[in-house]
Amino acid sequence: LPGPSKWPKDLEMALRESQDHWSKEDILKLLERMENNLPSNERHTFKTTQSQMDWGKVAFKDFSGEMCKFKWLEISYTLRKFRTLKELVLEAKEHAKKLSNSKKHRKHPDFPKKPLTAYLRFFKERRPQCSQMHPTLSNQQLTKLLSEEYRELPEQVNWGGEVLIDCW
Repeated sequence: LPGPSKWPKDLEMALRESQDHWSKEDILKLLERMENNLPSNERHTFKTTQSQMDWGKVAFKDFSGEMCKFKWLEISYTLRKFRTLKELVLEAKEHAKKLSNSKKHRKHPDFPKKPLTAYLRFFKERRPQCSQMHPTLSNQQLTKLLSEEYRELPEQVNWGGEVLIDCW
């Protein structure tokens, strides 16, 4: 099969639906079962060995041999292929372990947000006033007007909300 970008749309949609429920443990189990079903004296390219693999023996849980094959095709698409299938399976295992660990690294929900820049504080405070004074201006024109007004502020003025410039 060609890469995902060359798959027919209906096959691609079916693959996405069937492949969405693979957990990290399931992927590692698939790779382990593939590794156990590889011939011990493998000297063929990965494509030859992959085409000769008995996917029925690889199947486990609710995953059919066909589903396992498609998941392997999805995993192997990003790997270098000038090696044996055994080497690819080992690399895919390492990749699966690293990939799932990086997804868990997320910001803590109580982590404070970054403070607004001086320009954004100026913009948030001045926008309602300028939009009332110029109701016919579009959002883009209003933003342009406020950015020009901000640029004209003297550099030594530290915008802290106290400085108010009349919107002409």
